[in-house]
Amino acid sequence: MSDQKIVIGLLGITHPHASARVRALREIDGVEVIAAADTDSRLQYFTDKYDVEPREIDDVLNDDRINAIMVHSKSKDMVPHAKRALEAGKSVVVEKPGGGTVADLEELLALKEAADPQRIVQVGYNVRLSESVQRLKELLDAGLIGEVVSVQARGAAKVGEHITEHLNQPADMGGVLWILGCHMLDALVEVFGAPESVNARVHKTAKLSDDTSREDSASALLYYPDFSVSFSFDGHDDLEWFESSRLTVYGTKGMIEAGILPQTLRVYLNESRQGWPQGWTEWTQSYFTPPFARTESNKFSELPELENISNFRTEMQGWVNSIRTGSRNVAPVEDALTVARIVSACYESDNNQGISVNI
Repeated sequence: MSDQKIVIGLLGITHPHASARVRALREIDGVEVIAAADTDSRLQYFTDKYDVEPREIDDVLNDDRINAIMVHSKSKDMVPHAKRALEAGKSVVVEKPGGGTVADLEELLALKEAADPQRIVQVGYNVRLSESVQRLKELLDAGLIGEVVSVQARGAAKVGEHITEHLNQPADMGGVLWILGCHMLDALVEVFGAPESVNARVHKTAKLSDDTSREDSASALLYYPDFSVSFSFDGHDDLEWFESSRLTVYGTKGMIEAGILPQTLRVYLNESRQGWPQGWTEWTQSYFTPPFARTESNKFSELPELENISNFRTEMQGWVNSIRTGSRNVAPVEDALTVARIVSACYESDNNQGISVNI
């Protein structure tokens, strides 16, 4: 039903994406966010700030009014929360990366496949939904730059985040590459699908880290049947979040570069085609976009709360549409599992001096 009432509860509130999704959902007609549960002492602060009722987990799951759940817990608790939500007959969006390990994502996929098909299970990836990435995909599918020859991808995390507890959860299979590098890897999966194999080196810079933190940078080669992707990532970017992140695709008839924040698209063609002129065509979203993160204190997460929620609007509208009409899942578990396998392959490759690891 295109006008179905969607009533939402949260399990977990300590991820900074929680408030972004609450704000995005409240812009959609016929959607309410009414309750949140967490064992964390900061629950009351969150519920007061975002006008939702603080509850116990069982109270949220047993509320028949609530037909959808958002999971924003620690990684190790994501799949158990999703399992209980699905058993209670509710659709779910699980914060990326969807769990702490590949096994978690495999379990999440099994839960989704066993659930009622009307229950939507979406993972919280939304960089893939930015207009620049989606336009890049459309132009590649249309053959604008001919055959893809090679791809360069860049991802980065804000300086200092790699040493936070959020990025070094003991049950997680990795650190900043897993928790934040997954954003741009997921964008690659959205555009190109799963690679066949990965070679990677993952690094920890001792003078920029501490004993409790994991990796802070990585380089990987992702091999597809007809081209390769070189991916670089580090956790020491002093620019605005995603400002230096981009995908650049080189083809036999030109190139396309997509930037994430601000959203940009640069197209070069060796001759005019499909209504595009020869040479460069560039589009840039206003440089005066809201900063990605807020400067005010965030008392429910150790990471900055988010200000720019443009991609969250697209993501949440997609989730609501899928629940109401069965439309395409904009961030399916299958893709999140592929991202998990790529990251796991990076760690395995690095542990073996950069050998090739099949996906």
